Amino acid sequence: MPVLWRYLLSSYFKVFGLCVLAFISTLLVMRFSEIAQFATSGAPKLTIILFISLQIPYVLPFAIPISCLIAAVLLLQRLSHTQELTALRASGLGLKTITYPILLMGALLALLNFTFASEINPVCRGLTKKLIYEITTQNPLFVLQKDSMIKMKNIFFDMKMLHSAKGAEDVVIVMKNNGNGKLTIMTAKELSLTGAQLKGKQVTIISNATAKEENAFDHLIIENQETMSTKAANLSLGMQKTDWISSFDYMPLKMVIAKKIINKKSFGSLDLEIIRRFSIGLAAFTFTFIGVAFGMQLGRTHSKKGLMLAIALALFYLLAFIGAKSMRHSLAIPAILYLMPHPIIIFLSMKAIKRVSKGIE
Repeated sequence: MPVLWRYLLSSYFKVFGLCVLAFISTLLVMRFSEIAQFATSGAPKLTIILFISLQIPYVLPFAIPISCLIAAVLLLQRLSHTQELTALRASGLGLKTITYPILLMGALLALLNFTFASEINPVCRGLTKKLIYEITTQNPLFVLQKDSMIKMKNIFFDMKMLHSAKGAEDVVIVMKNNGNGKLTIMTAKELSLTGAQLKGKQVTIISNATAKEENAFDHLIIENQETMSTKAANLSLGMQKTDWISSFDYMPLKMVIAKKIINKKSFGSLDLEIIRRFSIGLAAFTFTFIGVAFGMQLGRTHSKKGLMLAIALALFYLLAFIGAKSMRHSLAIPAILYLMPHPIIIFLSMKAIKRVSKGIE
């Protein structure tokens, strides 16, 4: 590797690495309450460490492009302020030669970012969901907390949680029976988890059975038990859902493409999901291009014009991406918003580099 490449890339990756670590730290701080809640569920230490590690890929698809932008801007600004850029150009090197290693690394990071967004991130999301459901199977009281990590529909619960989420008092659970569409009510003075057994005191269960005769009333069934004991998994399995497995958020790209081939639709939500992931992956290269184009300065005065333009173009992409994601009932407009910013940003960046090569700032 040429000396110039080693010099530029070492400076580039120092800032890039610090930015990525900062984003990961910020994510973990923002998810601290969820991590703490998972830790108090009684999960083993290795499972808690695995759960924390699986949170990191959530932020990387956006942390990598923004880190590319910051690293490229700071590197080119430093080269401009220390007159190193002027010295390199005076020695006969053109802007293409100087910026080539940075743009090449941006392209490689785009491939890495595409891998995270398309393959690793969905798998990690699925593993996180699976870990939560495994803990729910072992401790169903974990999912019945008010700030539960699993949002359940067709169920109401109210209780006073005890320490370590392994016991509760004054429990009221109302669930919809999917078999007959009726409600089932369970109350208990106390619920406690002992090993794999869920034990209760003063338990009342009110359910119903559909009448066999036509135009007859349903039979109301009331069960009162002073004490009861059942496997913890029996309660949690009734509250878990499996429809999340078919969601795009948990499917790697190859599964999305396979589903697209099976459905044989001309253009639909599957195509839009593929476009979205492609847009996220390409953002690393696009943001590097922004940093290279608007980080260079020619004058002796340190103008903030290039920095403001770089921020504006980055916000333009992010706003277009958010706008596309919010349009759930349309297909064409979100696809345009996902793809349109990339050629526009690259065109404006190339135009800015061309102006700098001519000595125009």
